[in-house]
Amino acid sequence: MKKNKKIIGLIGGMGPFASAEFVKLLLEKSVRDFGVKNCDEFPEILLDSIPIPDFISNTKSVPVATKMLISRVKKLNKFGCTTIAMVCNTGHILFPILSKNSNAKMTSLIDTIRSKVVLLGFKRVGLLATKTTINSNIFKDAFAGTGTKIINPNEKDIKICEAAIRRVIAGKGFEPKTDKLQKMTKKFIKKQNLDGVILGCTELPLAFPKNKIPNVVDCLDVFSDKLLEDFFKTD
Repeated sequence: MKKNKKIIGLIGGMGPFASAEFVKLLLEKSVRDFGVKNCDEFPEILLDSIPIPDFISNTKSVPVATKMLISRVKKLNKFGCTTIAMVCNTGHILFPILSKNSNAKMTSLIDTIRSKVVLLGFKRVGLLATKTTINSNIFKDAFAGTGTKIINPNEKDIKICEAAIRRVIAGKGFEPKTDKLQKMTKKFIKKQNLDGVILGCTELPLAFPKNKIPNVVDCLDVFSDKLLEDFFKTD
């Protein structure tokens, strides 16, 4: 296999376990989907796991977070990253300003999810995400004009999602404790007559029961596919 000089820069830490899982996915899929066998064939990956202030449910910390993230984007540029990706859906409310501060291409997680959902042909899709992500309308804006309608959960269901997200961030909320989240999602799909559901927070794939609910769009899964397709494609 020809050596690849591209470098993937990851802005992570929002939260740390999701970022670590994402790197693991990139490595596993490099072997499974692209035939990587030797150390020098794997993607070069720089992960900056940033201890950033929380803006899951409110935006008070956004100004501080913005300054921190801009500085990290600039650092990843100095390291020679050829593409930069943010392993956080909520953080994408800052994607436009971060992109303006990067010489390297920045790949959008939100746009990647949109492309996947449109390809699947879903017309009514539920969004499970943080309160900040939902209130920002970044998903609804991204899907404008696609013929796909984004359906938000109610306040009670948002709180169930947030509790699961916070457990994962704290290193406690992985799959064995997800019955409440699973039941809520099934009711959400049935009540809203949904074609599918987006796991629109990078913690949720770690908390969500695997393969128990059909048509679940896993943000970590689709984003890792996108970054690897871009990395291994022939320019």
